[in-house]
Amino acid sequence: MEAFDTNVVVRLCVRDDEEQYGRAELVFRRAIADAGAWLSKVVLAEVAWVLRIAYKFDRATIAATLYRLIAIDGVHVEDEVATRLALSAFEAGSADFADYLILESARRSGALPLHTFDERLSRSDGAKLVG
Repeated sequence: MEAFDTNVVVRLCVRDDEEQYGRAELVFRRAIADAGAWLSKVVLAEVAWVLRIAYKFDRATIAATLYRLIAIDGVHVEDEVATRLALSAFEAGSADFADYLILESARRSGALPLHTFDERLSRSDGAKLVG
C-alpha cells in the first residue's frame, strides 16, 4: 500500500492544475492497481479544510467529495469506521470535519466526554462545552 499527502489528494479532488492532476492521477491509479492507496485521517481533515477555505466549497460538496474519494475501490482509510461516522456527523452538523474526527476518535478510545470550547461541536453527543 502507498500513502498520499494532502496536496496530492486535493489535486485529485479539484483538478485545478492539469499538469499536477495528471501526475497525481497516474501515481494514484498505479497504487490502487498494486496494493492500494492509503489515506490518513489527518489528510482527510486537511483536504476538507482546504476545500472549505481555499476553494470555498460548501459542506454538502465537501462531504460528497470525501465520500466519493473513500468509496474508490483500492482506497484504504485510517480508522474507516471513525472516519465514516465523522463524515456523517459533518454532513448533518455544524462543526468542522476535523472536530468530528476528534470526537469519533475519542469515542472509539473510550475517552468521553470530549471537552471543548467549540459551541457547535459541544451540541454533539459525547462532547461537553467547557463552561
